Amino acid sequence: MKDIHMNSIRTIDRAIDVLQAFSAKSTALTIEEISKISNIPKNTVYRILYTFERRGLVQFDADALTYHPGLRLLEFSMLKSSTLDVRQEAEPFLEELHSLTNETVLMALPEENEIFYVFKKENENHEGLKVNTLVGVRRPYLYGVLGQAILAFLPEKQIERVLSIPPQPHTQHTVTDAARIRERLKQIKRERVFVQSNETSLGVTGISAPVFDMNGNVAAAIAIVGPEVHLHDQLEAMRNLVIETSNKISSKMGCSMTETIR
Repeated sequence: MKDIHMNSIRTIDRAIDVLQAFSAKSTALTIEEISKISNIPKNTVYRILYTFERRGLVQFDADALTYHPGLRLLEFSMLKSSTLDVRQEAEPFLEELHSLTNETVLMALPEENEIFYVFKKENENHEGLKVNTLVGVRRPYLYGVLGQAILAFLPEKQIERVLSIPPQPHTQHTVTDAARIRERLKQIKRERVFVQSNETSLGVTGISAPVFDMNGNVAAAIAIVGPEVHLHDQLEAMRNLVIETSNKISSKMGCSMTETIR
């Protein structure tokens, strides 16, 4: 840090003190607990938490009346979250999947009403086919092939909240009817794999599968994306490779359900 003779900004100092009240042993705290740990008055803590919650930095549990860190913190690397480990543990398997399929490979994590892309490796050989997503970008759950592979395993209330907002059609083949999407989610939950063609981009097929953590909760989804004409004749083989890769990552994350995922 540069040796500059000036005072720090007290408001920002206090906001950081509130964040630092959380730790690996104290991931969920009441306002009273945060106030005690940070030595900041409750009224001030409440205003800071309100701002953080509005910006996605913390989340409030209305049942337990506690706050816990939000996934928005991942962007700033302010807290080490278990979701960071998913990306780290998955990367060797995603690289292998890319090598085996020679297709674009993607991975995304769930975050509130969106997914957050954390991995992308494109196939440079398909001229003109570029996946319109970058690492760090957020997309709605109903955009593309990844989100629905996650959404199918989320709580029913969250599914209904997502379905309450009609999805934007990207092609004439995009499924926007809530009833059809619900049936699709049920099928994904049964089969633990999702194949989508021509719904986000014409002539493009995606195959996705969920990844589970040690508690059996959905932690991410992975996918391969490529030209429909290229994947059509080898769809079953590609589908199996995606499932196999998601199982390997789930196992690496400590999921004991791996044998039943397939």
